[in-house]
Amino acid sequence: MNATPTPPNYRTQAADTAIEVDIFEFALLRKKSNRDRALLTATLTRGARQLCLCGLKHTHRNLSQNSFAQLVARAFLGDDNPPTFLPGGDTMTWIQDSLGLAAQLHELFETHQIPYYITDGVASTTYGEPRTTRNLDVVISLQTVPLDLLVSELEKAGFYVPGVEDVRARRMRILGITHTTTIARADLIMADDTELDRVKFSRCQAIDIPNRNILYFASPEDVILNKLRWGQASQSEKQWRDVLGILKVQTTQLDLDYLNHWANRLELTPILLQAFNEAGLTL
Repeated sequence: MNATPTPPNYRTQAADTAIEVDIFEFALLRKKSNRDRALLTATLTRGARQLCLCGLKHTHRNLSQNSFAQLVARAFLGDDNPPTFLPGGDTMTWIQDSLGLAAQLHELFETHQIPYYITDGVASTTYGEPRTTRNLDVVISLQTVPLDLLVSELEKAGFYVPGVEDVRARRMRILGITHTTTIARADLIMADDTELDRVKFSRCQAIDIPNRNILYFASPEDVILNKLRWGQASQSEKQWRDVLGILKVQTTQLDLDYLNHWANRLELTPILLQAFNEAGLTL
């Protein structure tokens, strides 16, 4: 049997990964469903949090409960840890993944008929290569719901919600929220009323996550386009790796006409072609 030739411009996900290994691993990932890959990412994230907690416990044995909770918040949230945030909960509640947080927010959004979809890291790992994620990114539309109502409901649900005035004054488009009991963070991104924003909502995909509910995700094509835009601005290696991961997993399932159309309108065609080449595909 002749071996399948390796695409000439194929790029592995990591510099120390052999091409044959990379191709084999993505062949296995393609056999899994979007739901399976989302659950794998959730498992990796919970495992990473638990490992972090074990290390912090071992290193800081004499801290009070409150001091230890604040230490955990700094470790989990990094630069996104609000200076006045006072976490609650304990080591059992802190082992939270983004899908659990998404399920909680889903209930709130559904109750108040707030359209939403999950994007960025959690979406890219659902469609592509699973990895740990630090926070949940959700695009929401507040066309028919007042911001104050959303904030009130979030606070009732146990979220710490700073920066409301900046969002109200349109100085910021992102409302960063942190759940007090689980130290789980989400960025709620306020959608604009542009043609592309409306199209993204119309194309979002419902994925049934066991024990969590049906959750809505941006389409894989829209995640690719978003990450190409963000990566182009920041030169982020992580964004590029996520794009390649989605392309290598979704392959023939992608809507190429849609990708080509919006890549052209967003002036992303050259970088999209490069991504396809490095994923071993033809656009």
